Amino acid sequence: MLNSKGFDKWSGEYDNSIAENSGGYPFEGYYNVLGFVQNLIKSKQHAKILDLGVGTGLLTYQLYKKGAKIYGADFSKNMLEKAKLKMPKASFYYFDFSKGLPNDLKNLKFDYIVSSYALHHIENDKKVKLLKYLRKQLKPDGKIVIADIGFENKEILDKCRSEVGQEWDDEEFYLAGDEIIDRLAKLGMDVSYTQISFCAGVLEIG
Repeated sequence: MLNSKGFDKWSGEYDNSIAENSGGYPFEGYYNVLGFVQNLIKSKQHAKILDLGVGTGLLTYQLYKKGAKIYGADFSKNMLEKAKLKMPKASFYYFDFSKGLPNDLKNLKFDYIVSSYALHHIENDKKVKLLKYLRKQLKPDGKIVIADIGFENKEILDKCRSEVGQEWDDEEFYLAGDEIIDRLAKLGMDVSYTQISFCAGVLEIG
């Protein structure tokens, strides 16, 4: 699993790397996954959107162009610099969102909190706690939308792990849709999971 320095080094080639490796595990259907999230965002011209693990801005750039107000947080300075070039009027924060939100964002409420291919760096129990916390940062009709490496259930996850062998990263924590739905529903959240490719899906929390 890459740390912030690893992502700093990857930042210059990240966009091209994704484009070249969007077939097969772990990035199969990457752009379809992002497109699914982008299509979920309503009132794009006026939406206030927080992108956690914003990276180079691949997810929210299209929404930014349509007038959404973008806030982005990432623990890689170099990734943030790439995102700033795409979205110069957006607000960016150098911060590890696994620890919550930077102080400047704690008093803001968002129409959408989104994240793409980032939450798998957070252990599952901490992931649940983070999502519970983030839900409090939404406007009344707001939504959390998480796009990430994920599977409909643990059985399918384990099957993929077996099939890809050494490519699998045991230091990352991928979504098992049925398990995360059960845990979040017990906390009173309205939650659904949609499988997009064989190894990626979208979690929606209202």
